[in-house]
Amino acid sequence: MASSPLFIVGSPRSGTTFLCSVLNVHPLIQLTNECRIFALLKHTLEVGAQRPDLLGVGCRERFSGFSRRTLGPWVERFYREELGVTAPIWGDKHPSYADPTVLSGRTGSIARQPRSGSCLRLIRELLPQARFIHIHRDPRHVANSLVHKHWIGSIEDGIRVWEQYVSEIIEFFDEIPADRGLTVSYRSLIEDPHATAAGIGRFLDVADAAPISDFLVAQRRRPTPFSDPVTDIADLYVVPDAPADDEKLLALAGTAATHLGYAAA
Repeated sequence: MASSPLFIVGSPRSGTTFLCSVLNVHPLIQLTNECRIFALLKHTLEVGAQRPDLLGVGCRERFSGFSRRTLGPWVERFYREELGVTAPIWGDKHPSYADPTVLSGRTGSIARQPRSGSCLRLIRELLPQARFIHIHRDPRHVANSLVHKHWIGSIEDGIRVWEQYVSEIIEFFDEIPADRGLTVSYRSLIEDPHATAAGIGRFLDVADAAPISDFLVAQRRRPTPFSDPVTDIADLYVVPDAPADDEKLLALAGTAATHLGYAAA
């Protein structure tokens, strides 16, 4: 099987860490949990390389062109030679790859923060063969989880954070070939593991998706503890219904919620 880069993205608290762990049970898949190397490369190319004290002005254009031609294979060599990744399907899980303010030091929603752009297009540029899985979760549940973790100040701000990440991903997925991006709902991953695992297997050209579906079914019976930030693993299997009075929160999630099927009935 040929080398196949894979990246899991989604808003924070949407199940990205869980999906990464699920996929890693398959012998053909090895994904890192937030290596974040593309955030570093984006900063180097778009910020560091623009500083005259770090790189001469006359070298910038050639440095940028050379870097964009060679950094993709360099990243794979890092994974293979330094991280010991041997599986044909390799890559990273990092929600902030889809953060439109990934270089701006996000402290909440970004109404007043500069948009640096996400890492998604850089990943695609450096690794044209890369595939992406977007796992999404009800924005109201995400917002509640963000507040519970004290990562955000209010439910409303949490909804806006979800909208900013997810809108970026939807726009990016519209730009890439259909066979390069897969959208998976958190609810289907939990409630319909066999069909969801089969869909992931087809997307990744993996003939046998049984290790993925078997793991998901086993986890429903006895969840495996994960390290921070997914310390509340049992809660992953509780998919609460949204109260009717929460429908007003969906308006803050905008068209992204409608696109993913979360709009009010």
